[in-house]
Amino acid sequence: MELPKVLVQELIKRGLDESFIVDILSKELKLDPNDMSKAHEELALRMYNEGIENLNKGDVIQASEKLYKAVEETIKALAIRRGLPEATEALERGRWSVALLDSAAQKLGDIVFRAWDAAYFLHVNGFHEVRIGIDAVKSRVPVIKAALDLVTS
Repeated sequence: MELPKVLVQELIKRGLDESFIVDILSKELKLDPNDMSKAHEELALRMYNEGIENLNKGDVIQASEKLYKAVEETIKALAIRRGLPEATEALERGRWSVALLDSAAQKLGDIVFRAWDAAYFLHVNGFHEVRIGIDAVKSRVPVIKAALDLVTS
């Protein structure tokens, strides 16, 4: 299934991505939390793999953003799976905020919180500000992978 081009363009224009679609459909379809968690897990793995591909190409900007998204989706998957109040609030609002992600990351333990910290650094300094090099991205991959392993194992 593919979305019409006009919808994809509008989502991009508004800074939205697949995760937004998953959140909206999960709410509208009243998906089981386990299925919601699996959807975010799948996105996390895809984003991580795309991040590593971009890293191998030397693309700091895209590697940073994809690795950030991998951690974001990891947090969502784990928060939903564990029934955290942040997941419930995000479902009610139809969207996750940075504050909800940060709060959930803190509750999910040291591995996830450190990955969130590394990912947010990449999001700001590698994607938005573009003031880091490829080595700064590479150095954060092990922390991010450790969090991803929690959701994919």
